Amino acid sequence: MIQFLQQEFGIFPGQSFKIRQYDAYYDGHHIYILIKVYEQEQEELQVRYEMTNYLRQNGEKFVPAFFAATDGRFVKQLDENYYIVLKLEQWRNKPYQFPGRRLAYFHNHGKYFRSEKDVLNRLGKWKELWESRIDRLEKIWQQNVMNQPNNDFERLFIDSFPYYAGMTENAIQYFVDTTIDEQPAGFDVATVCHERFTMDTWIDPIILKDPFEWIVDHPVRDIAEWIRHVYFSQPQMVQKPIQKFIQDYETQTSLSPFAWRLLYSRLVLPIHYFQCIELYYARLADNFDNDMTGEIKKILNQSGDYERFLAHFYDMAGAPHRSLQLPKLDWFN
Repeated sequence: MIQFLQQEFGIFPGQSFKIRQYDAYYDGHHIYILIKVYEQEQEELQVRYEMTNYLRQNGEKFVPAFFAATDGRFVKQLDENYYIVLKLEQWRNKPYQFPGRRLAYFHNHGKYFRSEKDVLNRLGKWKELWESRIDRLEKIWQQNVMNQPNNDFERLFIDSFPYYAGMTENAIQYFVDTTIDEQPAGFDVATVCHERFTMDTWIDPIILKDPFEWIVDHPVRDIAEWIRHVYFSQPQMVQKPIQKFIQDYETQTSLSPFAWRLLYSRLVLPIHYFQCIELYYARLADNFDNDMTGEIKKILNQSGDYERFLAHFYDMAGAPHRSLQLPKLDWFN
């Protein structure tokens, strides 16, 4: 790999290490991150390149640049694989003290990003995406019911799926009602977001703002996924971190009634359950260890507590739900 970097990119690193799952190299001046890509991702690569340039031009710090090979191309082949290189010219090696505020800056820098290619745009598409996802899981569930489960995980999946399908229907209905009842405000515009923004996203020894984690969506996507991660990491101590995060975020920009309701609809959607089931069947297909029974048991055991969390979320988060008339779901009352 060192030889590949030298020959194709003109990089002569003196040190190699890991940043998350990536191989990284330091030449005494800059950090270079090697990322494996796929031929079918050409449109995605183009948009990620545009996002990177947009954020850098708008002043976002610690964003890497796509680094061209010596022939001017960004994608290079080694054996059967294709790679690109990201160049970090500046980096941060300690966590942000106020991640909510920092996320608001990130969203402000990414606002109004547009691309001719729609491949990474999720704004306004939640209903269709959620319906498609639950439909795929329902087909798997039906196959399991017909064929009989093979193990405890599949039995738990069969028993629990109707409950989480019901939660999904509630999330979709709350989202639809929001789009009917509320008008978007100035806050409610597309920005660069993350597929899954969590407490861990910006706390590595070297913070990498990774273009391969980005999509275009409503900013509350990141807030909701951060809250979800906090809840399942420390469910007994969740109120203060959530309030602090949102308060810090709102020092830069306030959430609209439309945004609060979108945020809540996303929390009602049981993404944590979806991910567990999808990961199990992905590992099964790839012949990986599929013993995830403990993970699904943990999710199911927390279902009652999560319902109570959702029932009191607006109060817990410090949302002005009475003045904004934010509706609660009867399901959780």
